[in-house]
Order: sequence, then structure tokens, then C-alpha cells
Amino acid sequence: MAKILVVEDDLALSAGLCFELDISGYLTVASYNCQKARQLIKNEHFDLAILDVNLPDGNGYEFCTWVKARCNTPIIFLTVRDEVKDITKGLDMGADDYVTKPFKAGELLSRIRAVLRRQVGVREREGALRCGSVFLDRERTLVTESGREISLTAGEYRLLFYFM
Repeated sequence: MAKILVVEDDLALSAGLCFELDISGYLTVASYNCQKARQLIKNEHFDLAILDVNLPDGNGYEFCTWVKARCNTPIIFLTVRDEVKDITKGLDMGADDYVTKPFKAGELLSRIRAVLRRQVGVREREGALRCGSVFLDRERTLVTESGREISLTAGEYRLLFYFM
């Protein structure tokens, strides 16, 4: 189960989006501002972040740059800013996709699946291993099960690597 951070200051939209993602089999965590989202990114692993550009304590572009400097979490912008300069800015700074509001839930879900498929492919090409819901990232010596990080001793990690 992929874990998705939703950074959206419109409470009704955030709740509806999280509900739609939850019933589609994703685990969601909502944040309504950049400050909370930064704390969440520092303390948790996310498979994807959905990010609005207009936020009360900053903007999504700055937050995207901050995230990309720390981890390789894929980002999908979900915003009303639909001018070509805004879209190209978001994509050029590292976002994996850019969806404008209003949007269709089915289209967003399809784009989420596509981004997550590409991310798994990148990790596997970089020497990661996957067995069912267990993912072993050899580059970062990180093990996750259904998107949740698993703490292992060095011996346990080596044994898991051997069996995988």
C-alpha cells in the first residue's frame, strides 16, 4: 500500500481527496500548510506527495525544491494555476506530473498509478529488490513493507538480502 502525503489548504478538497485515495487502496496523510508537511517529510517515508502551489505559509514550488533536495519522493502538483509558465515551472523543478483543478478523480488516480509504477521501475533498476509487499533498497539500506519502514539489525538485513 503506497503512502501519499496530500498538501492542500482547502479542507473540503483535502478531505475528499484523501477519502477517494483511501477507498482506492492508498494510505493518506493530510497537511494543510508547508510547516506541517516539512515535519511529516522529515519524520516519515512517503511514496508520493500531492502538492498544491498556493499554500498559506509558502508556495508549493518552494516546498517541491525543499523535498527534492532531501529525498526522491515523487511529486504531483494539483493546483488551479493552469498557465503554461506555471506548468513548465513545476515540471522543470522536478515534479513528476502536474494536474490542474478542476480535475476528474479517475484521471488523477490513473496519473498516481503511472508515477508510482515509474518510481518502482527506477528503484528496481538502481539495485533494489522486491518480494510481494517487501521492498529492499540496497543503495539506502532501507527495508519497507507495504510502504512502512522496517527497522532491522545488520544481521537481519544481510539475511533478508540473501533470501531475496
